[in-house]
Amino acid sequence: MIANQQLVINNLEEKLRLFTHAVNGKLIKEEGFVLANTEIPTDTFNVLLPKSSHIKNAFNIRSNIENMSLKEYPFSTWIDSRYLNAGWQDLMQEYDLKEAERNVMMKLENTLNVGQRKSHQLMITHVRNFEELKEYKEVFISLFEGTPEKDALENYFNKFSEVNLGSEIQMFIGRVGEITVSTGLLIDSKESYGIYDVMTKETFRGKGYGSEMFQYLLAQTKDKQKPVVLQASEDGKNIYKRFGFIDVGEMVVFE
Repeated sequence: MIANQQLVINNLEEKLRLFTHAVNGKLIKEEGFVLANTEIPTDTFNVLLPKSSHIKNAFNIRSNIENMSLKEYPFSTWIDSRYLNAGWQDLMQEYDLKEAERNVMMKLENTLNVGQRKSHQLMITHVRNFEELKEYKEVFISLFEGTPEKDALENYFNKFSEVNLGSEIQMFIGRVGEITVSTGLLIDSKESYGIYDVMTKETFRGKGYGSEMFQYLLAQTKDKQKPVVLQASEDGKNIYKRFGFIDVGEMVVFE
């Protein structure tokens, strides 16, 4: 049986694979780590994901990171707090990465008891064409307003090919009238479903749109026996607990 934390890590690895492939980037996958290099200067999608507390191939990690550094491609590191020992911390310091946040790993055992939406404030649409992808992008990028990352993400989505994503991933937008206000992402990996990017534009928050989108995503799971995983902020985890999710670990993010 796969450990709960490993389910979260494996699903995140699948997300990195899909979103790197969508821009024809390079995914370096070795025994102890995965490194997503989109060839775009975005630390949102350029991610180092350690898969062990033991750094087995430090030379390969450094050579790939230094290759990105030469091209001025920033990256972030997402690491299970169980793996965060002196070796990984030294590596973070070596590349001047600072702890940015800690997320709660969460898991729902299955979706057998997930009900239908009680509210229908949102008209939720599965992203299937360029215009709908553009609306998804606008909500996503709105969270980075006033930062250098906004321009990098514009560049990323300009190169983004939904055709490359495949059937494992479903992207959704939620509209109120003619205005797109929220997004949601569901990834179907071998062992679990993963929920990401449940976002609402700042001026539309506090109206229940995020919760409605979240419940909709849960209802889209085809295999109701398969667990669902996600990562939540400390403030946001109580929302997911109401849907039956439990804490299973902690992910530390360095940027």
